Amino acid sequence: MREHLEQLLLVLAVGSAVAIGAKRIGIPYNVALVVVGLLLVLMDALPNTPMDPQVILVVFLPILVFEGALFADGKSLQHAARPILALAVPGVVMSLLGTAAVAMFVLQLPFAAALLLGALLSITDTVSVLLAFRSVRVPHRLAAIMEGESLFNDGTALVLVSLAAGVLALGHADAIQTARALVLAMVGGAVLGALFGLLGGIVLRRTPDHLTAILASLVLVFATSLVAERVHASPVIAVVVAGLMVGHAARTALEPSRVLALHGFWETAGFVLNVWIFLLVGMQLRAGLLIEQALPIGLALLALHAGRAVAVYGCFALLRGTVHEKVPMRWQHVMVFGNIKGALSMAAVLALPKDLPHRDRLVAIVFGVTLITLVTQALPFRKFLVVLGIVNSSLDNQIDNAKATLIGARRAQKELDELLGAGLVSRKDHAERWATFQRQIIAAERKLRGPRGEIARDHIADLALLTAQKSAVLDAARRGLIGMEVAEAQAGELDRALLESTQHENGKDD
Repeated sequence: MREHLEQLLLVLAVGSAVAIGAKRIGIPYNVALVVVGLLLVLMDALPNTPMDPQVILVVFLPILVFEGALFADGKSLQHAARPILALAVPGVVMSLLGTAAVAMFVLQLPFAAALLLGALLSITDTVSVLLAFRSVRVPHRLAAIMEGESLFNDGTALVLVSLAAGVLALGHADAIQTARALVLAMVGGAVLGALFGLLGGIVLRRTPDHLTAILASLVLVFATSLVAERVHASPVIAVVVAGLMVGHAARTALEPSRVLALHGFWETAGFVLNVWIFLLVGMQLRAGLLIEQALPIGLALLALHAGRAVAVYGCFALLRGTVHEKVPMRWQHVMVFGNIKGALSMAAVLALPKDLPHRDRLVAIVFGVTLITLVTQALPFRKFLVVLGIVNSSLDNQIDNAKATLIGARRAQKELDELLGAGLVSRKDHAERWATFQRQIIAAERKLRGPRGEIARDHIADLALLTAQKSAVLDAARRGLIGMEVAEAQAGELDRALLESTQHENGKDD
């Protein structure tokens, strides 16, 4: 136990140091972690510690998936449902088959192993993409499509990983049995997730403080995952659905402080596991095997992007021709370039049984592809958005600078008023300084009232204010200050305003 604890602390210490350094120099922390992990592997600086695959399946995956689902905006996902489902179901299958074909005919992998590799590499991980989205302003609907695709893609792809691993272990496949298992996993996972999500929302509303709310959510995640696994449903799909429902219940029923505490806990948990997994992969690899698989890694990377391009452009062309669902071509380029592998792909490959044929080779290829996509795609992703014209970096900086100036100047004026009231500054000094800050405010407001900075039409501000109003009304009803009937009517009006605001933003994005 002492030895395992020391190794765990070593990994977390190295990971935390790398993450701190990465954030200070302004690069995605997962890129820095995977590069440092590779260097430590090549220098044989990390101990080769065996990892129980059940730990990955039972502990890591549910937390990583729930954290992503909890933060998702259900209404935005609903408005982008068609593109999300197109990428998460037929898109995953196209990507899987394209990668598997190259793996079988070029890499000389057996059919089952090729399918397994295709399934592993069809998992999208949007940590780097969402980090870039948070640092610049992108169309709201584009962010919703990529976030929603990642959530539901994870569920579909991980079900296919499990089925392909079973076929590879047995050495043969029963088409009828495989199809039955696929339907049971996906449908059963969705149904169980909805039931646990409904139960979790009820429990969450009755928790007295943020500590019990966090504990209840933790129990919910693992209960959902374990029960789904017991009945052969998909634990990932179940946890995704439960997470979406619990996240919606938390934002609509809990006060903001408890929602922030809940999000803070799960964000920390997800960050710790990302740090651990990225370095943990290095502890499972042999440097020689990674170098030996350099050519297969390169070929798998080409197959991965070819399959992704066919999936994205093909699915959206079909949507445009059948249901007139239009997704701008520039957005499609972002989705192809944003096909970055990360923690979930590596967690899934590490979770494969140790005696599975070709496991070491699959781990090396997945790690190599993850490394290359993070360095060559995640690192320049923000610049790619600017080049495509999705965002205007210089203009966004001007707007942010104006907002910062406005906030600071108004706070300074308030502080001056308090100092004047306390007799600590003279009226003359107060008037001169107050006028200086007022000139800064006027200049900042002039910039903010331009086409890109109009405060009255700021979508993020609208959503925040409407959500806060709804939370206050429902809280007043729970405390008996107003009648529940009146509160529900007011909440309905605010919901309609939220819906109109989202639709207005989506219309601008198109």
